[in-house]
Amino acid sequence: MKSLIKFSFSRFSEIYDKEAVLQKEAAKILIDFAQIEDGKGLDLGCGTGFLYRFSNWQDLTGIDIALDMLKFYKKFNNSCLQADMEYLPFKKNTFDFVVSNFSIHWADLKKTIKEVQRVLKPKGDFIFNIPVQGSLEAVEQMLGNTQFDFLCVPEILKTLKENNFGIENFFIKNLEMEFQDGYYLLMHLHKTGVAINTKSQSLGEKRKIVQKFKSYQKPVKLNYKLLFVKAYTT
Repeated sequence: MKSLIKFSFSRFSEIYDKEAVLQKEAAKILIDFAQIEDGKGLDLGCGTGFLYRFSNWQDLTGIDIALDMLKFYKKFNNSCLQADMEYLPFKKNTFDFVVSNFSIHWADLKKTIKEVQRVLKPKGDFIFNIPVQGSLEAVEQMLGNTQFDFLCVPEILKTLKENNFGIENFFIKNLEMEFQDGYYLLMHLHKTGVAINTKSQSLGEKRKIVQKFKSYQKPVKLNYKLLFVKAYTT
C-alpha cells in the first residue's frame, strides 16, 4: 500500500497542486479551526504545502512519504524531510502542535496517533481532518460496490482517547465538487492520487472501471465527508 501511495503522489506534484481544490479548501478550514498563532509544529503528509502556505506558522516542519511532493514543498519551506508518519524520526516531546490535512487516512491510524502522542509536548495540540464513511458516494454508486474503507467517526475518536488524547472539539463538513461527467471525475481522482479498486490489479478489471466512468454521461458530484478534530495530549 505504501509503495502505491508513493507512486500515486510522486508523479503529479505540480498537477496535484493545481487540481486539489477540495484539499485546499479543507486546509483553510483546518487553519481557522486550529486557532494556533505560533510554536514549533509538524505537518504530517505535507504534500505541496497548503498548510504552510495558507497559515502564518513559521516554525513548521513538513514530512511526506512522496519525494516529489517534498521537492515541490521546498519551494516554500526548506524545513521538510521524507518520512513515514507511522515511524516519525523525531525525539519525544519535540513539537508544540501537530497538524495534518487530508493525509492520515493513508496510514495506519493507531500507529500514527501513537507516534503523534510521542513527539508532542505535554498539552500539545493535534489538529487534523480525515475523510470518514460517507465520502466518495458518487464513485461507489457508479461502480456498483464498495470501493473504500473509510473509518467511522466514533472509531477515530475512540482511538484518540485510548492513546491519551483529550478531545477539545470536532465537527464534520461535507465538501463537494461537480464534474461534467464521470470521465472528468476519474481524471480528477487520478490527478489527486485517489486509487480506484486497488484490490484488483488485472488489466481487464481496470478497463472495466474506466469504462464505467466513461459511460456516466451526466454531471456528477465528488464529495468528501471530512471529520475535523482538535485534540490535546493529556
